[in-house]
Amino acid sequence: MQFDKDILISYAHIDDAPLVEGQKGWISEFHRSLEIRLAQLLGKKPKIWRDPKLQGNDYFSDEILSQLPQIALLISVLSPRYVKSEWCLKEISKFYEASSQNIGVRIKNKSRIFKIIKTPIKRDEHPETIRDLLGYEFFKLDPETGRAKELSRIFGVDNEQAYWQKLDDLAHDISDLLGSLSTEDKTSDQVEKKSIYLAETTSDVKESREIVKRELQQHGYKVLPDQVLPLVTPDFKSMTQGLLRQSILSIHIIGSSYGIVPEGTIKSIVELQNEIASELSQRENLQRLIWIPPNVKTDDQRQSDFTNLLKTDSNAQVGADLLLTSLEEVKLTILDKLKRKDEKKVDQNSFTRADAPARIYIICDQPDLENASLKLLGDYLFQQGCEVILPVFEGDETQVRVEHQENLKACTGVIICYGSGNELWLRSKLRDLIKVAGYGRTTSLQTKAVYLVEPSGIQKERFRSHEVMVVNGLQGFKEESFQEFMKDVRQELEQSNKV
Repeated sequence: MQFDKDILISYAHIDDAPLVEGQKGWISEFHRSLEIRLAQLLGKKPKIWRDPKLQGNDYFSDEILSQLPQIALLISVLSPRYVKSEWCLKEISKFYEASSQNIGVRIKNKSRIFKIIKTPIKRDEHPETIRDLLGYEFFKLDPETGRAKELSRIFGVDNEQAYWQKLDDLAHDISDLLGSLSTEDKTSDQVEKKSIYLAETTSDVKESREIVKRELQQHGYKVLPDQVLPLVTPDFKSMTQGLLRQSILSIHIIGSSYGIVPEGTIKSIVELQNEIASELSQRENLQRLIWIPPNVKTDDQRQSDFTNLLKTDSNAQVGADLLLTSLEEVKLTILDKLKRKDEKKVDQNSFTRADAPARIYIICDQPDLENASLKLLGDYLFQQGCEVILPVFEGDETQVRVEHQENLKACTGVIICYGSGNELWLRSKLRDLIKVAGYGRTTSLQTKAVYLVEPSGIQKERFRSHEVMVVNGLQGFKEESFQEFMKDVRQELEQSNKV
């Protein structure tokens, strides 16, 4: 369907009153900026319309009413005055009705109404037809006072940069939707973007979430949630689970605040999303990434407990990479993980053919490479016909981590050499064994052991486990200590060859 106009900007008259005499009002400046940016993206000037003659009584003209069916998109600029205006509310409802009667309110699951939040207002005060839309927040909250400051050039350089970034996000989304409306080739509609669940988070890390979201969208991924999550626990869990099931990866950004607690629970939406994703990782191998920025500090005991849980509890980490690094490093890790998922999967059985050796990955700390017991273990495994793989320690953090994960995906068995590393190092490596499904391994990792070597220590001597075989090499290497391990390796190979 062809439309006479691309966009109608719906706004309240007071929101275009200039704060500084002689300058344009916020709406006029927004209109001008959006028009220019859209023209750059579309390659032609968009037809954007608003009524500059709006009066304070908000009279709903017959002219606007008659033109609504011929308008492709509506931009609704929310403010305290807007939600009290009978004219503005009627404009939304009439556009919604007109859209429902022509091509529908949603195109490829994208709304034809764009919600701009110029000034924050309570969600239950948003017009009902657009209440569940996520919207574009053109304001920032002062972390000290909690007051909202609208994005505008008059509030300083940082504020102005945030304005242009938000406007650019909006322009790209509008450009995409206008392109979907105008294209004659419907075959492109059949190609669905891969979805990624970028968990809702707290205001202190919201800007980081926006940066990650922007990065994902620029690489062609659809970012979920694409609507407001309900704040009633059963509905929240049901919707979140459904969105996660559509996704190839979930990303959780953990800040210093605990966050909103939905009705019917004592857990925040941040904790609930991680909990639901963890359950899906256990049952359906959902891959996840949890990021805790290194400078995060909290005075909230609930958030402190939650953060500690993520760092220490294996269930909370199932299927997840836990990152305690910079935002730039996180973006690289996400893109690397997605790149590897998009590549053709390597047949895991190619490493376990009848004529191929077992691959034993020995995980150790760098100083342990010179440990005599570890060297003897490597020689023994090689004599038994195994391919011995050692970790790499050169390269940047991302390269080292990727190599580690690839080794876990491809190996027949794993031996963690508990030597110079401390107990926290050991726990981290044991958690990696739990998360192998999240790294893309298609078979379970059954053959795994912890090898205790010098230097001795009370914690090391007392170490035992129900999850992994424990081999004591504190008195030196003994071949007979690994006979049971090798028996399990051969059984693993035989089982793989039957698949």
